[in-house]
Amino acid sequence: MEIALHLGPLITTVVTFPVISFVFHTLFWFITAIVDASARSRKNTTECDINQARSHEVDVTLDVDTAHPKLKINGKSLQWIDESKQRHINIENCFDEEPFVLGNMGRAWKSYWEVNVKKDDWVLGVAKATTQKKGPLVFRPKCGFWVIRLSNGQRLKAMEDEEHVLKKGIPDKVGIYLDYQEKKVIFFNAVDGSLSYSFINGPSYQDDVLPLLSPWNNDAKPITILSITAT
Repeated sequence: MEIALHLGPLITTVVTFPVISFVFHTLFWFITAIVDASARSRKNTTECDINQARSHEVDVTLDVDTAHPKLKINGKSLQWIDESKQRHINIENCFDEEPFVLGNMGRAWKSYWEVNVKKDDWVLGVAKATTQKKGPLVFRPKCGFWVIRLSNGQRLKAMEDEEHVLKKGIPDKVGIYLDYQEKKVIFFNAVDGSLSYSFINGPSYQDDVLPLLSPWNNDAKPITILSITAT
């Protein structure tokens, strides 16, 4: 089948049916792609609330073998003790300079846990299981860290590729929600349920991330992983 298109007094173009079919199919898929992208964009701007996150609670324990030598671990509590090393360590596995410890939890597409942080300095979030533990740490998603940090009881920051100071209330309890499906790491004020920050460039399931905790090293006040049923 051929169709003659008259584009002017001197120009006549003959277009075959397959060409017309190709044009219409291309236009159809182009419009479909735009609609799908718009739907994904709307989905990505929709945050879950803390009650949804809490439905994915997991049991988190502290991995003593990864803890800095001066971190004292008592069950699910963690504190900095400056006087001496707290235990014999496996130097290959532990953080040797920064006051951190990794947590253990089961693998799931969505996970949530809460930490009591009634102190002026702390760091919480997740890190790749294979992340660097030696020397100074670079808290950036591209380096395998998705964390927020409180400094001097005043500056709450999200450690993106560029630090974001959060204009939020300072939480006494922090909820951390890891969502592999949406590739997000979301932080809540677990006292009032408000959103503190959401990393939308989060890890994938293949990245295998673990909880990361630090009470920092300027006092001996502990931070504690909480059981939600006890809060």
